[in-house]
Amino acid sequence: MTVSPASASLSAGQTVQLTATPRDSQGNPLSGRVITWSTRVGGATVTATSEGKSAGAVITVTAPSGGGGTPDPTLLPIARTSQAPLTTAYDALNVPAIAAGGSYLDPTTGVKVYKITSATFPTLSANWGHDYAEGGDEVSLPYNGTTRAVLVHGGAYWLVDFTPGVGVGNGRQLTGTFAPVQDQAFAFSTNPATPWYAYVSNGTSVRRIDIRTMTEAPGNGWPVMDESVAVWLQQSENDGLFAWMRGASGPTVVGYEPGTGTLKTYTNAGIDEPRIDRAGRYIGLTMASPAEALFLWDWQADSIVLKTTGDPGIPFIHVASLRDRWYGVDWNLSQPYQYVVFDPVARTQLHIGGPTNSGDEYGNGNWIQHPA
Repeated sequence: MTVSPASASLSAGQTVQLTATPRDSQGNPLSGRVITWSTRVGGATVTATSEGKSAGAVITVTAPSGGGGTPDPTLLPIARTSQAPLTTAYDALNVPAIAAGGSYLDPTTGVKVYKITSATFPTLSANWGHDYAEGGDEVSLPYNGTTRAVLVHGGAYWLVDFTPGVGVGNGRQLTGTFAPVQDQAFAFSTNPATPWYAYVSNGTSVRRIDIRTMTEAPGNGWPVMDESVAVWLQQSENDGLFAWMRGASGPTVVGYEPGTGTLKTYTNAGIDEPRIDRAGRYIGLTMASPAEALFLWDWQADSIVLKTTGDPGIPFIHVASLRDRWYGVDWNLSQPYQYVVFDPVARTQLHIGGPTNSGDEYGNGNWIQHPA
């Protein structure tokens, strides 16, 4: 017997759907069995029983945060290899019919999920999406109370304000010199002192804008002119060091420190894409040749200080960029795959266990952590 999800965290008033699956001794699902449900008095365990076999789910109920609390990923249920997609539960949500600003409770985790766009908001569009999931921040820090801005595109690029517990509004299109030249050409500020700033590459320059007034915010090293098709735009914590690539296929990567106006470049015909170290010293270069190798560019010393072999060894690709580390998946191993951490300071690459969520993993490392 298995119960999915095996654990969930809910705010008071929320609900979560539990699914019980009887199984034989080989772990195969059994159909047509009667299942009874029970809860433990004074506890938070829900138990399903069928033909003398039982399984339970641990449910944690927390006080409502009022919509403005600090996200805590440790409250999410632990992923398990035995869990299966709850397709019936998700189909029943009918998400396309939910209006922009509406929400639903995720059947697996109990997390409240808000819908940011619709067929009519922020403008008419049959399809809305977001930038590639690696690189610059696509959600701003709170810049007006608990309100954040979100980058979306449905043909053109738009900013949409989102306020937890309230909804969405203030859709405004990025036009003219504020229009991103392509995917991966926009990044919100990582500096809590200036959460209303964003950075955009428009095909001829990289500019800083104030998303409150939708006006340019020059000064302090901005704008950077004569940068044709600067893509993979991303930066370290507090907007200290920026990285981008000139053209979708390189071969030149730029490291730019606006505080000093210092711009350095590294050119290599084998470059695929850059990855910033959020601590603001290193830029990891994913190579197309050698395939999926890491060339570690020490921007301060302006030298390549590490080269890994790449495929068929540990691949440096689709990694999440954190502070003093990158996380990825080694899909060159036999299953189950393992997670990998790359440390630019120690100049190491290490397996840290698994199983991973998938072999086809795309990392988005916008958590700038400060470990003790």
